[in-house]
Amino acid sequence: MEEHAPWFNLSIVSSDVEVGGARLSAEYALSDEEIAIAHWWVLINCEEVKYWKELHLNFPEVDGDLEYHNMTFANYFRTWMDMIKSDDNPNWSHELLLLAMQPQRARVYPTCTVNGVKFVSEERDSRRRTQNSGVMAKGHGLDYYGVLHSVVELVYAEGMKVHLFKCRWFDTGAQSMKMDQYGNLSVNTATSAYEDDPFVFAKSVKQVFYLDDLARGDAWKIANIVHPRNIYRAATLGVTIPGPEADAYQEPNAVGIHDVATVRQNNVKHGRVLRIRDEDSTFIDVDPNEETDDDSDDELRHRLPDINSDTEEDSSDDSDYEP
Repeated sequence: MEEHAPWFNLSIVSSDVEVGGARLSAEYALSDEEIAIAHWWVLINCEEVKYWKELHLNFPEVDGDLEYHNMTFANYFRTWMDMIKSDDNPNWSHELLLLAMQPQRARVYPTCTVNGVKFVSEERDSRRRTQNSGVMAKGHGLDYYGVLHSVVELVYAEGMKVHLFKCRWFDTGAQSMKMDQYGNLSVNTATSAYEDDPFVFAKSVKQVFYLDDLARGDAWKIANIVHPRNIYRAATLGVTIPGPEADAYQEPNAVGIHDVATVRQNNVKHGRVLRIRDEDSTFIDVDPNEETDDDSDDELRHRLPDINSDTEEDSSDDSDYEP
């Protein structure tokens, strides 16, 4: 019988996150200090810990001092979870106890699939013809744009896992982010910021596709939020799919990709043209009652043509096909 991972009832634990690829080399491993920062980030952003955060902030010795709160909360939280674990406190749970005990290890991976969307680390993405490293995270009144450095899997007691993205964030200042009159956001990707705060929950990130900004040039890129269509998890639909799973959604790279349609840039005053993938499928009408004595005609009726393909037509024999 197939074994299933235990279910942990915490908002920060998600079954829709799947790490991939061989674990990264030692140079990508988190230091003890980085693991402590990652754990602290998880605590202060976990909805179920909010009650205990506010309780600690109101302590007389803390008195709303955020710096002191950040330095001491993790130890207080661990003590509280140990003390009240036998009580009927509605704000206590076994999962919070596991969380308070800090991660036992931290694993680092180059790729991750979140809700069917594949993310790839910046270093690995640079050697591919697809672009999957761009990320965007929503903050309080501000969106943060960057690229994925690595996927971090924090492993707590009993195998409870929390997945984070370690990111290289771009500067969000007015000189590094520009919005044109058509609503296109351009980001200076040569900048960096928030080096001490690189983590974000993997499941809360949106994928971004960066296009060259032809008007500003150099390191300026137009940020496009990726909206993948028709992606469902089989488990969510209650469907079992035999065999290997289909490839996760990927965006084509902005450079050197064939099978494209020409789309004029919004900023038409520069008279330049961008080329992006054409996602519109082409269908043909088929009459199932139509008779033919030619197998090649049968093949044409039942196969969708790839009008953008420059490769030779598939010469496989479809003579046994039954409509």
